[in-house]
Amino acid sequence: MRDDDTLPAAMTIDAEGQGGFNPRPVLVVFVRLLAVVFLIGGLYQWTIILGPLGSGPGLNDIPVEFRVAAIFFSVFDLVAAVGLWLLSSWGAVVWLIAALTEIALHTFFASIFGPAPVTVAFHAVSIVIYTTFTYLVERSSES
Repeated sequence: MRDDDTLPAAMTIDAEGQGGFNPRPVLVVFVRLLAVVFLIGGLYQWTIILGPLGSGPGLNDIPVEFRVAAIFFSVFDLVAAVGLWLLSSWGAVVWLIAALTEIALHTFFASIFGPAPVTVAFHAVSIVIYTTFTYLVERSSES
């Protein structure tokens, strides 16, 4: 999925006058919205590290496992956000690593990081949506 050409309309008309659904613009909008979400998440992780919110505990005051997670997600979320915004394949890979890592932390290590069903559901649904629209884009480009 590259953004070398202008964003085509979601509905196209073929040579016979038949209308068809073009999933590429929907995928582009979804990926860019996902990039904004991960940008906000990455900046939030940096507020934990740098502590500009004031009254909360600093990085040295939280347990080691939370420090490691904060540092990991502060980097991976921002790198994923940039890659997703640029519509690059490496951005999708970094996003998938970050999303699956967060799912694993809140599912398999819920006793440490706490259960976060909304976060886990968000990542799972976003992975399914991305996979579905990527499949539809590839399928429509073959025909």
